[in-house]
Amino acid sequence: MKIGQTPSKRKVFILENTQLTPPHLCPEIQLHLITDSCPLWHATEPDIERLGIGDPYWGFCWAGGQALARYLLDHPEEVAGKRVIDFGAGCGVEAVAAMMSGAAFLLASDIDPLAVEATRLNALVNGVSMETTTRDLVGDPLTGFDVLLAGDMFYDPAFSRSVLSWFAALTARGMKILLGDPSRGNIKDTPVEPLASYQAPSDVDLVGKYLQKTTVYAIAPRISR
Repeated sequence: MKIGQTPSKRKVFILENTQLTPPHLCPEIQLHLITDSCPLWHATEPDIERLGIGDPYWGFCWAGGQALARYLLDHPEEVAGKRVIDFGAGCGVEAVAAMMSGAAFLLASDIDPLAVEATRLNALVNGVSMETTTRDLVGDPLTGFDVLLAGDMFYDPAFSRSVLSWFAALTARGMKILLGDPSRGNIKDTPVEPLASYQAPSDVDLVGKYLQKTTVYAIAPRISR
């Protein structure tokens, strides 16, 4: 049976299928995550298809997002007083961290309505507020924003090329772009400046049993010749 398509029904679904859990690198944040005590942890692909929800990636706090959130909490000057976009928000960990670090305004973007609802719930439980959108922003000039956050977005080579080309255009117009990436291999041709590295949990690891080096980068402007 498919879940309802209204925000209230999506909210109920998330609350019934997640558990409040602090991510490994950010114990000051609480997130609605899928743990091994939740029904979705044990769901099979046919189960997911019957629910009609797609991959519930919004129920996990991925390494790149955790590292980027930790970096913002430790370096609030990166976002304090600024207008920020969290692109591909997922569970919204870096969006929450940005607001906790003093961002003036934050727009959390994800094309999955369940991810947007999860981000809203995670903002609420952490006492911060933000706007959300399910609009596909790739290619948008994002006029009026200062910083873009992207945690663990570079899992697919073709998608990465498209997004990184857009990021290059945004950087050329003066936007600061911060990435969190656990060496997935799809940003190797992009000029980046490493800012910090962390040992973050691998994929769906909740307790930090399997750690991997995860780096926060700033995209460097391309130098014209």
